[in-house]
Order: sequence, then C-alpha cells, then structure tokens
Amino acid sequence: MEINITNEYSKLEKVVVCKADYYDENKVAINNETIKYYKENGGVPTKEDILREQKYFWEVLQSRGIELLVADQVDGVKGQMFTRDLAFVIGDTFFISNMKKENRKKAIDGWDKIISSLDQKKIVQVPSDIYLEGGDVLVDKNKIYVGISERTNLDGVNFLKSVLDDQYEIIPLYLKPTFLHLDVVFTIVDEGLAIVYKDGLDDASYALLKDFEKIEITKEEQFSLATNVFVIDKKCVIVNESHERLQKVLQEYGFLVLPVMLAETAKDGGAFRCTTCPLLRIDKVSHKI
Repeated sequence: MEINITNEYSKLEKVVVCKADYYDENKVAINNETIKYYKENGGVPTKEDILREQKYFWEVLQSRGIELLVADQVDGVKGQMFTRDLAFVIGDTFFISNMKKENRKKAIDGWDKIISSLDQKKIVQVPSDIYLEGGDVLVDKNKIYVGISERTNLDGVNFLKSVLDDQYEIIPLYLKPTFLHLDVVFTIVDEGLAIVYKDGLDDASYALLKDFEKIEITKEEQFSLATNVFVIDKKCVIVNESHERLQKVLQEYGFLVLPVMLAETAKDGGAFRCTTCPLLRIDKVSHKI
C-alpha cells in the first residue's frame, strides 16, 4: 500500500481510525488533564455519545472520498480511538510510536492487517527506551516539528534525527506542563499558516514559529481542543461545531469549513487530529460542497 505524508494539509486519501466500542465511561483512565477535569466534575462522556459523534465524523470523511482503514480493537486497551499517537508517517516511512502509558501500548496490535500491507523495509519501530508519540509530530515539507511533552522526550527528537536523512530539519518545541501533545497547542493548517495557543509553548519554542502567520486561540478554546482541527483537502478543514469564532476566522482565510460536533469525544482528551492517522496525502485539490 502506498503511503506518503509531506505536510499537514494536502488532499487526504487514506487514514487509520479505530471504533470506540472499547470505551467504558465507568472505567475511564485518567491519562490527561482534560478527562481528569470532567471526571472530577461529573461530565465524563458516554460511549453512546462518542460513538454517535464518531459515526458522523467518519461519514463526513467518506463523503469526501477518503478511505478509512479501521484498526481492530484490542481487549482491555485504553485510548484506541486516538490513532494519531500510535504511529505516524514522514515521507514514505511508517513509524510505530513507543507509547509512554503502558495501558495504551498494545493498541498497535489492532493494526496488524494494515501494517502487513506496507513495505516492510519502510517501517521503523521507535525503541522501547525512547518515548515518541504521533500527536507530537507535525510534518511541514522538509521541517518536522516535534513536541517535547508529557509523552515525548528529547531522545525521541534525537532518534528521528538518526533515522531521517539530512533533507529534514527536526525542530523540537517545548510544551508547558499539563499539555499532552503538540497538536493540542499547535496545528499547521496551510503553508505558512497555523493555529496556535501561545501559552502552551515556552517562549523560545514559540519564537521558532516566526515564519507562520498565526491564528491565536484563547485559553477556553484550547481547553476544548480548538487547535485540534483536521485539514482534509487544500483549504478544506473540519472544525468542531462549537468553535464558531475559529470557523469564521478560517473562512476569512479562504477555507471551506466543515463543522462537525465532536465535543464529547474531546472531553476524553483528543479531537479530530487525535482520532486520525493519515497514511497518504496527495497534492490535489477537490472541493466538493
């Protein structure tokens, strides 16, 4: 199967997802600050809520001609719908992450059929003594931004440098405490354009984003994961229905905005980008309304 990812915004062709049937609101793992808040305040989403949102989101993706590769579920494993963390593609190389949380590591076993269809020479397993998760990796042509976060350490950056050739520049961005992955504070939506929560990065890291025109979001918007949008085509982006201000701003930049409700899923710590692992993007525009 062909895979290729050179940026975050070219036309999406193939993406890995996983159904949330495994989710049990009575056995929620406190893996992040978001779900901790809702657990303490009686607002944990139900399985029915998440499955309903997921079903509609998948239908939107399929209506745009995107092929969904659905990973199998693995008994007793947490967070399987957040496929972004488990693996990522840079160029034509498929990286299998090393997850920091033990209760998530075996989720990749549900990808066996997908992984077996790839060029085995182009698969790289992150070593077990290095933490590197896909939610911390953003690809922007010859630049790879890597979040140093709760889940990815500097060894992960150095590992990427050792594997990728000199055509890539690996840029570490340091997240402030409590922010889980880079894509909850910084997401690239077009060439030279990004959604950013400034207070989620240290000052030196934020300064490294000087070449981006930035759509800044508020603390309240970040908490409901406004950065975690999902570009599916050049200038076509899926945004949480509740983020009305962000939708208007993106429309002003010329985007076709597809509002989709994913507020309940976001309470578990991840939204559109988190629940998708792109395998193939191509440089072709096909806006269908």
